[in-house]
Amino acid sequence: MGASDNTMSGKTWIGKSRHTFCINTARHFEAQQRKALENGNSEAAEQYRLWGLRFLHETEAIISGKPKRIVSDAEAVRLRAAEDEAKQAAADAEHLAALKKKLGITPRANGSAYRPFRGGLPTLGKDR
Repeated sequence: MGASDNTMSGKTWIGKSRHTFCINTARHFEAQQRKALENGNSEAAEQYRLWGLRFLHETEAIISGKPKRIVSDAEAVRLRAAEDEAKQAAADAEHLAALKKKLGITPRANGSAYRPFRGGLPTLGKDR
């Protein structure tokens, strides 16, 4: 299929071909699982079963209509880095909260009530 065919048919053939590929691959792994069970290799059979389930799970996303974004490698790296950074920030916040709890540091209920005195020197009882 040429480049012009790809743009003309749009995204429909991508979904159909992905679905067909996933189903065929899942069937292939089911056959491999049966062969491994016949040979008595339960470890390989379990591995083939899990791989087959992975491809069947992929077909659920295709059937349900959840769009899969196709991005360039550079964009995928950027998105993955942003996702990892967000996960790390959440983990850091959770760790900080655990440390504060362990040390007995509680957040202030009303931050404005604890402002330092800003009125200059105190008058020490002088009338205002």
